[in-house]
Amino acid sequence: MRISELYLKNFRNVAENKFRFPADFTVVIGINGRGKSTLLHALRIACGTYFLGIPDVRSRHIVEDEIRVVDNQRFLTPQTPVIVEARGTFDESGDAEVVWRRRRESVSGGNSSTQADVGLVRSLGKQKYERMNSGAADADHLNLPVIAFFGTKRMHGAARNRGERRYARRIFVEGYRDWFEMRSTTFLYESWLATFDIYARQGREYPETKEVFFQTLRNANPRYLKEVDFIDGELWLRVELEGYDSQLLPISLHSDGVVTYMEMVAEIACRCIILNGYKRVQAVTHTYGVVMIDEIDLHLHPTWQKHVVADLKNAFPSMQFVATTHSPLIVQSLDRSELLNLDAAVVMMDSPDEMPLNQVVTEVMGVQDIRSDNFEQRYLESKARLAEISLENGNLTISDYEEVSRLLGEMLRAETNDPTMRAYLDESENRA
Repeated sequence: MRISELYLKNFRNVAENKFRFPADFTVVIGINGRGKSTLLHALRIACGTYFLGIPDVRSRHIVEDEIRVVDNQRFLTPQTPVIVEARGTFDESGDAEVVWRRRRESVSGGNSSTQADVGLVRSLGKQKYERMNSGAADADHLNLPVIAFFGTKRMHGAARNRGERRYARRIFVEGYRDWFEMRSTTFLYESWLATFDIYARQGREYPETKEVFFQTLRNANPRYLKEVDFIDGELWLRVELEGYDSQLLPISLHSDGVVTYMEMVAEIACRCIILNGYKRVQAVTHTYGVVMIDEIDLHLHPTWQKHVVADLKNAFPSMQFVATTHSPLIVQSLDRSELLNLDAAVVMMDSPDEMPLNQVVTEVMGVQDIRSDNFEQRYLESKARLAEISLENGNLTISDYEEVSRLLGEMLRAETNDPTMRAYLDESENRA
C-alpha cells in the first residue's frame, strides 16, 4: 500500500481540499488549527478500508464528531456528505492506481461500504486473509503492508503492561493489533522477543529475523545507539548523546525521548517481521505500508531532530511515512517534495534543506519575528551606547571596520546553509 493522494470534504475542520504525497516520506506543517492532525486521521480512515473484509482486524470509520460543523450565529449546522477519498497503489495492483472512498451521508447514518466505494480494496485484504486460512504450504507468504498510527498519546500510561502473545504467528491478529492507535501499553515487541527462541526451535519463526530486528534498531539510530540487548523481558540500551554515556540500561530507565523513539521503531520492526517474516533478512527492508506519526519530534532533543527523518528512511526504506511536526530542524532536513505545508500563504523559493535555519523559520514556517521579545529594547540600548562611543572617540578607525567585518563574517558562517559561501568565508579568514 502506498497513498499518493487524499481528497477530503466536510471532514473535521476541512471544507474541501486535496492533498498529494509525491515522496515516500511526507512531513506536514502548519500553525495550530490548520489541519495537520486532521490529515493524519483521514489517512487512518483511508488505510482502515483495507480491513473491511478481514474479521480479525478492526477497521476505522468516519465517526459523528468528525463531521464538519458551521456556526450560523444561531446554532451549529453539520455539513454532509463527509468524504474521505484516497488514491494509491497496492502490491496486487502493480503500478496501476486504485481509488477508494469512505462516505457518510448524514449525521445519523453509517459509512458507505458499496462495491463502487470500497469493493476493490476490501477484496484485496479479504483475499489475503482467506489465503492465510487456506492451509496451503505458503499460506504465510502474503506480502502484507504494515499500517500503523502513532498519535501524540503513544507514551500515555507507559507502564509495562504489554500485549500478550499466547500463540505463534497469528499473522493478522498480531500484525494489526491496535494499528489505529499504537500506544506503549499495547506494544507487542517484548512478548514477541520473549517467545521467539521457543517458537524458532519449533519451526514457527524464521531464525534470521531476530537479528534483523536488532539491526533495524541500530539502523534507526546509528549515531547514538551504541549497544542493544534483550534481558529479562526488556530491551536494554546503551545510548551516547552529546557527551553523555548512559551505559547499558533497561529502556524504562532512559529518557522519554529515547523511550518514545526506540519503542516506536521496535514496534514497527516487530510488525514487519510478524507480517512478512518469510522474507527473512529482508523482512523489514522489503516490507511496505503506511506509518502515520503525529508530532514526530515528540520528546526528541534538537540534535536528534536534525536527522530523525533520514534515520527512519534508513531503517525502513520501503515504508511510506506521513508525519506532522512543529520543529524547524526537522523541516530543514527535508527536500521540497517531502514537505506538505498547510499554510497556503507560504510560497517556498528554495528547498528547505538548502536554507539556513532562520530562513526556514520565517519563510517556510511563517514566523514573523524570530528574535526574543525584549530584542527591540536591547537594540535601542545598544544603539545609544554606540552613539556615546562615537562621540567619545570620534570617527571609526580602520581597526574598527576590520572588527565589524570579522564579526559579520562569523555571523554569515554560522547562518549560511550554502556550502560554497561557507568555504569562501573560511578561505577568506585563512588569508587574513
